[in-house]
Amino acid sequence: MFLVKHHFALFILILCHAFQSNADVFEVKGLLVHSIAQIEDDEEAPFEIRAVNKRHKCGGDSSNLFRVYSEYDLVGERRFNMAMTAMELGYTLSLSTKSCEGKALIVNKIKISR
Repeated sequence: MFLVKHHFALFILILCHAFQSNADVFEVKGLLVHSIAQIEDDEEAPFEIRAVNKRHKCGGDSSNLFRVYSEYDLVGERRFNMAMTAMELGYTLSLSTKSCEGKALIVNKIKISR
């Protein structure tokens, strides 16, 4: 009986972990860029996007802040250029996000569309 309870508890833990991992990933489509900023003065610093029309609940309150980290300089430059182009030309961004960091939703991937 103990072994059955142990396996059931393990199954529940694995199920909860899988649900939690999938719950952290969000797709944001049709984001209009209000502003772009790089707050920190560091070569590995993220940049931030403020949205006109999209909000999330990171930090407990409604927020329009999206933070973009890039491991590689070239990738960071491409992502920044896509965000800048979207802001300048009124295009929209589609974002794949993974988790919250304070009031910011962390961005994994960026796609630009007309």
